[in-house]
Amino acid sequence: MAFEKVDKEFCLTDNSVNVYGYRCLTDGLLLDKFKPAIGYKMHNRELGVAVRWEDFRVDKDKVYAKPVVNTTLFPTLVDEIKDGFMAAASCGKIVAVELSEDKKDAVKGQFGPTLKKWFPREISIVDIPGNYSALAKLYDESNNVIRDLSDNKKPIFNTNTSQDMKQITMTAAMIAALNLSDNSTEDAYQGAINDLIDKASKYDVVKKELDDLKASSSKAEIEAILKKGMGDKKLTKDLSDKLLVSFGNNPKGLQELVDSMPAQTRVTEHKGDVDVPEKYAGKSFQDLYVSGELEAVKRDYPIYYKSLTKQK
Repeated sequence: MAFEKVDKEFCLTDNSVNVYGYRCLTDGLLLDKFKPAIGYKMHNRELGVAVRWEDFRVDKDKVYAKPVVNTTLFPTLVDEIKDGFMAAASCGKIVAVELSEDKKDAVKGQFGPTLKKWFPREISIVDIPGNYSALAKLYDESNNVIRDLSDNKKPIFNTNTSQDMKQITMTAAMIAALNLSDNSTEDAYQGAINDLIDKASKYDVVKKELDDLKASSSKAEIEAILKKGMGDKKLTKDLSDKLLVSFGNNPKGLQELVDSMPAQTRVTEHKGDVDVPEKYAGKSFQDLYVSGELEAVKRDYPIYYKSLTKQK
């Protein structure tokens, strides 16, 4: 099995609050229990052990170490580390030996416990630190889950500058929807919230402008349909006016109706001031009587029928 040590220090942990609202105190890290000091790639144990950690050192509240890479199983990992693609370390399967729920041990933004004595079962090489699944559960030394923090929420402070500030809580899904991460600062969270508030304040104005634009577009489209319908001799002015009222917000429905209507047969011959339907043009009273059409003329075109009787 081949190995290669990378001369690059990784910050393994510090006193900051993690994505699930709790923090692990550096002073309480039991390094002697972190044996073997191994880690996986992206917390994926199924792929095998990716690194072994060496050269641990503590600087203030930060713990550093260097990785020795298992190049047999992960032949490209050294290059990924050197090139910055796998640029972080993330503690996994946290064993809480001693934890505190006392508020005096908490800091701003913390809503979970404070681990005063603890150690990880593994520390993975990752692209982004603060893996959700790796931090969600706390274990005891027998590997029993003592706390599932996956339902916890992250507090975001509002813009109220008074000492008595209220909190807004956000789920992990909401944090992701804001394009933020578990490492985002409070200012980043507040900026995202303020951006949402600003967009919400403009919603009514934008919606009205959009509705007005749609109404104007619909009116123009409806008027064009009615105008064409009259031009195609499918509609009278009276019918057009009625359809304008009935289909004022439904140009699609109006178009379907007009398309289904046949063109009206208009006058092609005049007998004085009387319009003659096209299909009866040129026919006399006698012609219509003989053809059996006279009764239909009398029923449907009484004025024309009257004119025929006068001519007769």
